[in-house]
Amino acid sequence: MLHSFCKGVEKLLKRIAVETGEGVPAGDVWHRRLLEQMSVPTEVRSALLGEDLRAGLRLYLDFRHVFRHSYSFDLRREKMRELVLHCEETLAALKASLEGFLAEARRG
Repeated sequence: MLHSFCKGVEKLLKRIAVETGEGVPAGDVWHRRLLEQMSVPTEVRSALLGEDLRAGLRLYLDFRHVFRHSYSFDLRREKMRELVLHCEETLAALKASLEGFLAEARRG
């Protein structure tokens, strides 16, 4: 479930980067760069992610990296538990941020 959540957020941010003409960062740490990119306003959009939301999503990104590049015995139950417990809260914050972004885009 956590990996699916991460993939969904990743796809969403990639879509915004492409649709706004910014493009998706390249390289090994493109996921991290994408989070940073969406945290900074540009000429065509305001910052999509506030500092707290960016920091929260970074924790999920870190999990995604371990999940994809390590063995399952490297996963730490206590770290995963915290992510699961805060997943709905993080999703609600992301949804609110996206709604504000879309409302601003409609006005602009």
